[in-house]
Amino acid sequence: MKIVTRSQQMKSKLPTTQVYHLLDNQLTVFIRPWGSQDYNQKILDEITHYLSSAQADIDVTSPFDYHENLTSLANKTRIALLLAHDLFYKTENANEFNVGFELILFFQVKHELAWSSVGRFGLKKISHNIINTIFESGADLDSEALLPVQLIGIEKEIEIQSGSLVFEKDLRLLLYSTYLGEITFADPLQSDLKIESRNADSTYWYSLIKSD
Repeated sequence: MKIVTRSQQMKSKLPTTQVYHLLDNQLTVFIRPWGSQDYNQKILDEITHYLSSAQADIDVTSPFDYHENLTSLANKTRIALLLAHDLFYKTENANEFNVGFELILFFQVKHELAWSSVGRFGLKKISHNIINTIFESGADLDSEALLPVQLIGIEKEIEIQSGSLVFEKDLRLLLYSTYLGEITFADPLQSDLKIESRNADSTYWYSLIKSD
């Protein structure tokens, strides 16, 4: 996948969102740590260990149940985040807050692209002149201070957005986070999208993801 990232930070600032390509580029992880970045590798190791094991062994066990409304691959991405959440909740944050993560991962196997997300992220699919919102989390809290919607590793329970789609030629996805603003498209038909924010004072981050 090809990824182009842009951001605008105003008075309210988001922590830096970092992108990692792993498992021979099958796995792409976007991490936004609230706290020290020293823990990034630990959460990446937990995610990649489970996903690589689950791909190599279809009988790999997990303490978490599969959701029937998700594909097998989407369930694997969801369980990877649940395992990472459980690890940090019981170790690094057991006695005091050290770090929490907003995170979304994309895992591609053959013609399927699955994802799981925690935090202030939105995802849109761009197909010709049609823009479909797949999910959006956090925009409904813009009347409050810019705080994380939800973090991996902090609370006992966690809500995860998961799903999958066909990884096809010319696939274009917009992954974004906004605060006090909205991202709009100047012309979805153009090969190079011009993305503008309606609010000059808004904070936003986005990555335009292309299949090739």
